[in-house]
Amino acid sequence: MVRENQNEDKALNKKKVFCRAVYVLLALLTVLSVVQGVRNALHFSQDFQWDAAKALAMRIDPYTESLSPTGALERDGIREFYEAFRAIDAPQKMEANQFPSLLYELLPLTFLPYGTAKVLWLILNLIFTALIIFLLRKTFLKEMKNEMFLLLSLIMVAGTPWRNQIGVGQHTLFSFMFFLLAVWITEKGEQEQKNPYFYAVLSGLCLSVSYFKYTLTAPLALYFIYKKKWKEFVISVVPHVVGTFVAARMLNESFMDMIIKPLKVSAALTGEGSIDVGALTGGASWSVLITVALMAVFFAAVFVVPANMDKEVFSLLLLVSLVMTYHRSYDYFVLMAAASGGLAIRGLDHAGPLEAIKDKLMLLYSVLLIWVSFGMRVFSENEKALMIAAVLYYGYMIVYLASFVRCVVDNLRERKVTRG
Repeated sequence: MVRENQNEDKALNKKKVFCRAVYVLLALLTVLSVVQGVRNALHFSQDFQWDAAKALAMRIDPYTESLSPTGALERDGIREFYEAFRAIDAPQKMEANQFPSLLYELLPLTFLPYGTAKVLWLILNLIFTALIIFLLRKTFLKEMKNEMFLLLSLIMVAGTPWRNQIGVGQHTLFSFMFFLLAVWITEKGEQEQKNPYFYAVLSGLCLSVSYFKYTLTAPLALYFIYKKKWKEFVISVVPHVVGTFVAARMLNESFMDMIIKPLKVSAALTGEGSIDVGALTGGASWSVLITVALMAVFFAAVFVVPANMDKEVFSLLLLVSLVMTYHRSYDYFVLMAAASGGLAIRGLDHAGPLEAIKDKLMLLYSVLLIWVSFGMRVFSENEKALMIAAVLYYGYMIVYLASFVRCVVDNLRERKVTRG
C-alpha cells in the first residue's frame, strides 16, 4: 500500500515537473514572439489600411485607385506612405477591400503621419491582445481552469499567427476585441437588469466597430441573433448605413457603388487565403455561393439551437468563419477561443490540460492548435504544411459539428420530455 502511494506521488510529481517545464518554455516563446512581432510591425505593418483611410479622408476614391489607378495617390499627404515602402524594397499598392464606413473607423489615425500612426497602431494591437485575453476570461472561457486558460493564452501569443498579425498590422485583434467587448457588455446588462437601452446601444456600437474584419465578425454576429439580442444587432448596422451614405456624398458616387466597389477589390483576393474555401478552390467564383449558403444555413440554425449552448454556438461560428471566406493564417490566433465549445460539449469545462486531451475531440483540437501555432512555421507554411493544416482543421470541424448536432438533438429531446 505504501509502495503504491509512493508510485502515485512520483507520477504526480513527474506530471507537475512536465507541466511547469511546458509553461516556462511557452513563457520564453511568448516573450520572443512579442519582441519579434514588435520589430516586424515597426519595420512593415503594410496591411494597416492607413493609405485607404487617408485617401478617403482626402476625398480620393480608394476603390478606383485599387481597381484602376489614376495617379491620384501621388498627392502630398499620401505619397509618403508608398515612398516609405519603396525605400525598404517592399513596394505597396492600394487594396481597399473595406467598406467606406469601416475605413472611417481609422479616420483619427489619418491625422498622424504614417510612421507615427504605425507605432500607435502597434501599441493599440498590444492593448487589444491583453483585452482579448481579459474578455475571454470574462465571457466564453470564464469557467475554464486557470492552468488551461494560461496555457491557451500563452500558445496564442507565442504562436506564429499572432506574431504575424502584429507584424503586418492586421485588424483581426481590433475586430475580435470589440466583438468580445460587445458580448461582455450585453452580459453585464443582463446581470444588472437596469438601463437596458444604455447597454443595448453600447453593445451594438461595439459590435458595429467589430465589423472592420467582417470576414470574421459577420458570422460571429449571428451569436447575437442566437441570443435574441435584436436591438444590439440592428444598432450595429445603422452606423454603416450612415457611413456609406456619407462616403457616397463625399466622393460623388452612388450608394450602391460604395458597396459594390469594395466587394470587387475583395473578389481579387478570393484565392489568396491559406485553407479557406476560396483558397482550396483556387479562387473559383462559385466559392462565393458556398459562403452565402453557409451564412444562410447558420442564420436559420441559430433559431433552432437551445438557449443553453452559448459556448458551443460561439465556437462553431468561429470555426466556420475562418474557412467560409478569405483568411490568411495570421487570423488563426483566434483558434484558442474555440476550445470553449469542445470542452463544453464534452463536459470538460473544469478539466486540466492533461485531462482534457484524453478526450478524442480535444486531442484532435490540441494537435490542430499546435500545428497552426508552431508546426506550419517550421515548414515555412509551404503547400504540404498548409495541406496538413487543412486536413486537421476540416477534420476537427466535421467531428465538432457532429458532436454539436448530437448535443442539440439531445437538448431538444430533453426539452420535449420536460414539456410532456
